[in-house]
Amino acid sequence: MKRFSSVSLILSALFVTAAGVVGTSPAHAASSGIAAVAQDNGQDSSASSVTGNWQISFTDMQGNPRQGSLEIHQDGSKLSGTFQGQRGSGALSGSLQGNQVSMTVKAHGRELTFSGTVDGSKMSGTTGQGSSWSASRQ
Repeated sequence: MKRFSSVSLILSALFVTAAGVVGTSPAHAASSGIAAVAQDNGQDSSASSVTGNWQISFTDMQGNPRQGSLEIHQDGSKLSGTFQGQRGSGALSGSLQGNQVSMTVKAHGRELTFSGTVDGSKMSGTTGQGSSWSASRQ
């Protein structure tokens, strides 16, 4: 009988939800010897991570092929960092929702926009001018 009450206590202390396993109350979970931790920091757990250094290739507004590097910092869905191109550097800002990335680079008095998808150590998409771009993690 004791075995069933331990199992009943454990089962009654936990619920499986779409978000994961959450205890009914800290006291109940502690008394059953189970520690369930739920953390909600506003991030989508399926979101990609783009923090790091990237090499990017794109076509500029005049149709010239360009290359540069990105140093990206990610805080939840918010992106920040720097862009270093052949003619100088600029600030990067943007967002990441799941695997959908959107970035804006302000350099040389111009604003370049990039939108696309992240696939592991690769990103690709289109610029605000309609040309394609791609980036690889370094």
